[in-house]
Amino acid sequence: MDGLLAIAIDPSYISKSGKKTPHIGTFWSGCASSMKHGLEIMGLALVDVYANSCMMLRAHQTPSTGELKLRNLTLVQHYIAVIKRYKKELLKVTDIVVADAFFSIRPFVDGIKECGFHLVSRFRDTASLYYVYTGPRSHKPGRPKTLDGKSTTRNLTSLVWQSCILKDLR
Repeated sequence: MDGLLAIAIDPSYISKSGKKTPHIGTFWSGCASSMKHGLEIMGLALVDVYANSCMMLRAHQTPSTGELKLRNLTLVQHYIAVIKRYKKELLKVTDIVVADAFFSIRPFVDGIKECGFHLVSRFRDTASLYYVYTGPRSHKPGRPKTLDGKSTTRNLTSLVWQSCILKDLR
């Protein structure tokens, strides 16, 4: 693999019955679009964009929500901890992490940025984008104006947004 490389992360649900299996709990199943009883693994893979190939590097089991509560961790903090655990080896290959929209939240982005990684993802459906206010200050009492209205994807201002076309990506 010598092309454009990225680390892909994705949690995967594994169905499992019973109550004695370590880390068993309820996890999100994308196929069923609901929470299901079973196990979850977080997959770390190396993606070569130009070769159109992917190689699995690690599969790390996710603790149940009860175990995460005992450790005073959230699920997002656990995912960050997994990346931190393999940070040294991963940074030797690339600093780009690719993930789905679930990971496009500030705590995760800040957590992996602290480790030296950059996230490539799409925004969540709940994301709010605002224009930055660059006008004159009013000198009235109170907090100065910092935002100048909400941006929507249906009404983009050409003064702020530019189109960007990437060529040579197969």
